[in-house]
Amino acid sequence: MNAYVSTAQVDPRQLTTGQLAALRAVHEFRLIRSRGGWRAPGSPRVSLDMVAALMALKLIMYRTYAGKTRIEVTGTGINTLAVADQRKRKAA
Repeated sequence: MNAYVSTAQVDPRQLTTGQLAALRAVHEFRLIRSRGGWRAPGSPRVSLDMVAALMALKLIMYRTYAGKTRIEVTGTGINTLAVADQRKRKAA
């Protein structure tokens, strides 16, 4: 259980397309640390600067599993992705 709880919602319009794509990659793939960022086989690499930007917005966080550090999407990040997907479907 993580002690951090975020109450602020981030509007997807405030994020760049790259930030939304990186947030979606973190949500869909189990990324591991690689040179210059985070990546999983078959996924795009998420740079360290992008991870820092998403962490500053409290959309992702570090989590340790079996002694290995990973990044995962927070509840706020999941809500942000859901709102972005809803707006995308509504616009189509």
